[in-house]
Amino acid sequence: KMNKPLLLLVALTFCCCFALNTCRCRRTVANPIPPRAVKKIEVTPASGHCPRTEIIVTVRNGNKICVDPEAKWFPVFVLLPHSTKTTV
Repeated sequence: KMNKPLLLLVALTFCCCFALNTCRCRRTVANPIPPRAVKKIEVTPASGHCPRTEIIVTVRNGNKICVDPEAKWFPVFVLLPHSTKTTV
């Protein structure tokens, strides 16, 4: 019979190692997004939860689009003057 502290430890280990170790972006796009359509840009650096940097663009209609961090247009896009909020 397994005691409660050990069972709790096993459950926490499972949650930390499997359930929380997920990326928000399942796939990314490399196509440019019109600057006027962008409402917000979120950049999440690689971490223990996700091994890659994720860039999530929220467009005016509320949809979230995951952008390929290697997309050639993105660095230029970030430098353009627009009124989006960028969060890290």
